[in-house]
Amino acid sequence: MRVRISDLSRSTGVSIPSIKYYIREGVLAPGDADGPNRSSYGEAHVARLRLIRGLIEGAGVTIAGVKQIVAALDGSMPLNDSFGVAQAAVPLAGRDAPVDPSSDAVERVLAVTEGIGRHHPAVPIAARALDTFAVVGEPLSEAWLARYAEAAAIVARADFDELEQRSDPVDQARIAAVGTALGDIVFQSLRRIAQATEGERRFPSPPASSSSPADTETAS
Repeated sequence: MRVRISDLSRSTGVSIPSIKYYIREGVLAPGDADGPNRSSYGEAHVARLRLIRGLIEGAGVTIAGVKQIVAALDGSMPLNDSFGVAQAAVPLAGRDAPVDPSSDAVERVLAVTEGIGRHHPAVPIAARALDTFAVVGEPLSEAWLARYAEAAAIVARADFDELEQRSDPVDQARIAAVGTALGDIVFQSLRRIAQATEGERRFPSPPASSSSPADTETAS
């Protein structure tokens, strides 16, 4: 199926100026020339535009980050490296904080993460958060931190279990990128929902009063 740029825009929800911008930036391949000033686009363009839109609008990835992810997808990069590229491209809260973490906090993070060296960019981010817990007077206990690490390991295994279901290397690389970019949002949102559910289970709200306004007026 080949379509004009106007049809491509309608089917993907991406404006024509944005499509042209993505082509100029090199994250979307140009259409096939059908004549002077005429190009057509196929399913690969639709799939790529949906990926770009999801990364930018759904995960807050910059166009520079999209370039990195697209380069990984198009360059037959080793799968584990694709995860690293996606992690570097996806915004992470606390990444740009100006304060270096304490060495004690770094060591605590390293102690609960398996096989990850101190040079992983997420280590100082987690360590700074531990320092902040202490500053506000609510230090994160070892047991609490260990349970966070355990939950993170479960999620990471789920990511790779899903990835191993795909036999096509291109599909695997796309899952690595999309799963990292959007998986953070899904997990954070599910955690908030789970907190609300657990809070209601442990500390249930008092039952609502059954008295009506008329009953209140009668009583007064």
